Amino acid sequence: MIEIFLDLIYCFAASLFFALIMNAPKNTLMHTPLVASIGYLIYLACSAQLNTTLGFFAGTTFVAMMGEIFARKFKMPATIFIFPAIIPIVPGFGLYETMLAFVQNDILSALEIGADTIFNIVAMAIAMALVSAAAIKMKSGKMN
Repeated sequence: MIEIFLDLIYCFAASLFFALIMNAPKNTLMHTPLVASIGYLIYLACSAQLNTTLGFFAGTTFVAMMGEIFARKFKMPATIFIFPAIIPIVPGFGLYETMLAFVQNDILSALEIGADTIFNIVAMAIAMALVSAAAIKMKSGKMN
């Protein structure tokens, strides 16, 4: 339980600092890390209970949805909210393990880990695309 709490604190801090690097407006600086922490918690819960790829999809869907909502609320681009909040969910460790297996000449493991990592990245891309398409449809008023 303490590990999860620490992970959420690290997630909050990482997304806050990425928002600062992006020069996000001051009035949005607490929203992005909060969304990132909740999105990461959703990722952890889904990964533990169901499937890792579904965890990436669900966490990214939440982050993208909240980014679109905050974009409308603050009248700013959604990227200001989504990019820093998605950073903690990105499967960087899978990419690292894939490269490590390649360097160690363990091609079979590299292909297995790499394929799984690519599935997770694709799940994240699909989640962002679906939320973005839904937001565009809702904005144009053609959601039927």
